[in-house]
Amino acid sequence: MSGERATEAVDEAIPVGESETVVWTGRPRVTVVVPAVVVGVVLVAAGVAGAVLSESLLPAVLIPVGVAIPAWRYLQNRRTQYVITDEALYKRTGVLSRRVSQAMLSTVQNSAFSQSLTGSVFGYGSVGFEIAGGGEFTYRRIGDPREIRALVDEASGGDTVVGSSRAGESVPGSVEQWRAVREEVRAVRRLLERRAE
Repeated sequence: MSGERATEAVDEAIPVGESETVVWTGRPRVTVVVPAVVVGVVLVAAGVAGAVLSESLLPAVLIPVGVAIPAWRYLQNRRTQYVITDEALYKRTGVLSRRVSQAMLSTVQNSAFSQSLTGSVFGYGSVGFEIAGGGEFTYRRIGDPREIRALVDEASGGDTVVGSSRAGESVPGSVEQWRAVREEVRAVRRLLERRAE
């Protein structure tokens, strides 16, 4: 699995409770920096060539810009961390400042993963989670998005119908019947996702 299962140190800004067990930690794949590196190299080359050919230092302004773009993208990548515990999802982002988001697993209602063309080539994608109340929580550019989605689906209680037991209502059917329904829905979803590609 991409990312590490509870081996990478969790950023101190992420408020993991003492009773929580870290199940998975990860970051966006380093390969997402490649486009910024390409842009940076082009800008540096253009700055050097422009300064040499025009005998002016004005094009040399492109050199620090060409270095700054990939450096900034790399810092953004390193300062982003995703954490899944047995109780919640966490996301830490930001370079100069930091932002920490949290969603309880009990509020996850649906999930989906996606991979762009470059994501398919470099082995990364995004996983989005629908949160009760209309919110959305996304882990972007992570390795093995399908596996992370399955991990969260399992941890969020994929064996129960969300909202039913919390409201004190009885749910018709057995757990095995609902598991069979869930598997059928997942199979249909996978088929639709394959056809959409």
